[in-house]
Amino acid sequence: MREQPSVIDRFVDYYAGLDKKSVPALAGLYDKHAVLIDPFGEHNGLFAIQRYFTYLLANVSACRFAIDPPLCDTQRFAVTWTMHWSHPRIAGGEIRSLPGCSTVEIQGEKIFRQRDYYDAGQMIYEHLPLLGWAVRSIKRRVGA
Repeated sequence: MREQPSVIDRFVDYYAGLDKKSVPALAGLYDKHAVLIDPFGEHNGLFAIQRYFTYLLANVSACRFAIDPPLCDTQRFAVTWTMHWSHPRIAGGEIRSLPGCSTVEIQGEKIFRQRDYYDAGQMIYEHLPLLGWAVRSIKRRVGA
């Protein structure tokens, strides 16, 4: 008899083909009281997380994650990843890559809290007229 995949395995599987996964399937991964925090906001509860994913996936042409091996203990794990995504109105719809990481807290076999870290400027703001120029200029100055 095969052991049920761990929450970490299910997390990796879900995000590896995010654009092909169903939003209702998040109920098998996230607790009903889960919190997801990323640079664009905080989403409290499974329904809010599902609504957020519905919005995100409706606006991208592709979105998949290459996830590195996790660092974990019994109640939490952290992963670094690279998101490969495209949006028809950003960079001519070509595939973009964005590095990031997630810290995840587990209760039972579900995610209770997830915090994603990535550069929202690199993802979106740098590709917008005027605002993109300003963000790239600031980054150059800070990096000098």
